[in-house]
Amino acid sequence: MVYQGNKNRISKFLVPIIQKYIDDNNIKTYIEPMVGGANIIDKIVCENKVGGDINSELIALLQYIQTDNEIFIAPEMCTFEHYADVRENRRLHTNKYSMKYTALIGYCASYGGRYFDGGYGRDSKGGRSIYNERVKNLKEQAPHLKDIKFRCCDYKSFIGYKDCLFYFDPPYKDTKQYSIQNINYDEFYDFLRQLSKNNIVLVSEYNMPNDFKCIWQRERKVQQKSDRVAAEKATEKLFIYNE
Repeated sequence: MVYQGNKNRISKFLVPIIQKYIDDNNIKTYIEPMVGGANIIDKIVCENKVGGDINSELIALLQYIQTDNEIFIAPEMCTFEHYADVRENRRLHTNKYSMKYTALIGYCASYGGRYFDGGYGRDSKGGRSIYNERVKNLKEQAPHLKDIKFRCCDYKSFIGYKDCLFYFDPPYKDTKQYSIQNINYDEFYDFLRQLSKNNIVLVSEYNMPNDFKCIWQRERKVQQKSDRVAAEKATEKLFIYNE
């Protein structure tokens, strides 16, 4: 699923690293408390896989797709007018559209996967349907979601777990935040330290406090600005707590 800050393009680098930690440590439970578009967890092999997210609409869509890989609720096309109507009814809490349908339109028809926060996703040359491409990609992803337990919850609800591997992909500090959750980063770092006492905890970020060790990094272009032209270089990093 296209999602703000999603890791699909670099999953080929991250997944082998995560998988090795799982295999080498005989991990039975893999957890992503900020699962987003599920572009990492859908490629992980583990006995138990849990994907959590605070966005109830996102979780409703992911749970729905598990029961309907063809996504029959998806309209054949999504015009700007329909996108705007779904967005407005979401803002007004009218319940005209279900949570799963709202999420489908929001993620598949919004620019850059920014969920009603970056405008309608349209091709500047008019030769392709961004919405239809994303629905097609979602259908291809759907079979790989069937063995995941999706939960709507705050990341803090996972405190107390033991012998698991956690992978966190938070909204990066000092970048565009998600509309659902604003993170207190000092509290977040302390939570990771506590969780690391009984679990393996990996975190994607650009930078972390000094007691977190960078175990992988790669430069890439990031393009999420509303001008749809400017792109910035950023160095993606993967960290582990280094007590």
